[in-house]
Amino acid sequence: MTDTVNNSTSYLWYDYETFGTEARKDRPVQYGSFRTDTNFNIIGQSMVLYAQLADDYIPSPGSSLVTGITPMSLMDEENALAEADFAKVIRDEMGKPGTITIGYNNRNYDDEMTRFMFWRNLLPAYDTEYGEGRGRFDVFLLVIAVYAVAPQILNWPTKEDGTVCFKLDRLTPANNLPHRHAHDASSDAFATLQLAKLIASKNPRLWEYALSISKSDKIVELLNEKRPLLYVDRYSLHHRRGLRPVMPLFENPSVRNEWICWDLSADPNEMWAITEKDMKERSFVTREQKEQGIKPLPFVRIKTKKQPFLMKGMSVWITKNGQGLFEHPAAYYSENASKILASADRLSELLSLFMALADRKAEEHAKDIPEEALYSGGFPSNSDARKMATFRALPPEEMADAFDRLEFDREDLAELTLYFMGRNYPEYALTPETERLWRLHKYNKLVKGLGGARTFTQFYEELEEARAGADEHGLEILEDVEGYVENLRSEYEAK
Repeated sequence: MTDTVNNSTSYLWYDYETFGTEARKDRPVQYGSFRTDTNFNIIGQSMVLYAQLADDYIPSPGSSLVTGITPMSLMDEENALAEADFAKVIRDEMGKPGTITIGYNNRNYDDEMTRFMFWRNLLPAYDTEYGEGRGRFDVFLLVIAVYAVAPQILNWPTKEDGTVCFKLDRLTPANNLPHRHAHDASSDAFATLQLAKLIASKNPRLWEYALSISKSDKIVELLNEKRPLLYVDRYSLHHRRGLRPVMPLFENPSVRNEWICWDLSADPNEMWAITEKDMKERSFVTREQKEQGIKPLPFVRIKTKKQPFLMKGMSVWITKNGQGLFEHPAAYYSENASKILASADRLSELLSLFMALADRKAEEHAKDIPEEALYSGGFPSNSDARKMATFRALPPEEMADAFDRLEFDREDLAELTLYFMGRNYPEYALTPETERLWRLHKYNKLVKGLGGARTFTQFYEELEEARAGADEHGLEILEDVEGYVENLRSEYEAK
């Protein structure tokens, strides 16, 4: 056992089913989880929860086709909670000391869904991810690393075009693993456990190493050594199985938790010739631009909090395992790394170009609505955080009076709190004036599309698309969803 885990560590395997795919805007409908010790033995009771759907949101009809869950079906579900209570139960579970939350593609989706749900329900968005031995781990990113460095561990299903498919519901049958109900949160969480357990049994060193570097501080330690590394790039898996020899350069001055590295496939002499014009035109190149002959700069951007898979020993690994994968022998990449180390004093010139890129005025974006402003307004002050916690702990019938006395440092928190009351406790917490503001907010979202919200018009467009490919059972599901939205729309017909 490495120092990654200790006797108090446990794994919380979890998954959501949702009413859409955009974490910032869409809502969770089902949560499933269970806990194991670090040897994958189940401990305690499994948990399945449902969230009631508030009336400031229109669901995606296509999502119900996938999960079979509709807003109407939630009304008969005994475990369906107001989202405020749903979020609190989940936070308490994830927040237990020593908990490592584990999912499949959770770094890019489920964890984001959790953060935005906590935020709009006045809960701290991040403190279940660190402190007291807590952490998070993504089996999807582990699977990608397995494909890159030890593909013999698993059987790999393929798509129609012959490329590898990394979907959980395809990997489990391909590897003879139980997965009874795909797109059911509890079943998907159990399938994730089985896949991780299989990998750990076949290559325990890889499992332990992936765990050890799943925290951003460990990744930063690796990058700070300024030595060549092998990086598994999830966006280029069909070229060299995603393996990229890279040389860490410096932290990006314009993007938090991002490091700039050099792709060692490219000659470093090209680096010193880069101009501000190149930075502007070639930092981010679209597929269409590539087809027009515009070559992207050979920088590799590594997000330290996204569980990147990095390995030392680049040269040794390529020599032993890179037959047929790499265009050059290991010595070529090592020589390019040596050139960078020999010219390290010139990196300040390159850094200044990145700083100039950061200083350039960004395009204007529409202001986030409060429920979606998790990343755009800065962290709440300690004073605001205490006020939010105190307010949230009140009985709903006391919230109306307390709301009138609230004074926040951050200006949008009053709106966030009002909408929290409207979504969860409208019959108890709203006064005639706050109810008027809540109804106006809902109208602006559902009818006018405030903040890019799904409108009634967009819903019916999506509904027609979903019907075109649905079978008889699917049409029944869509009819159920339409009935819910029709009922919701009737409240606005007089507007």
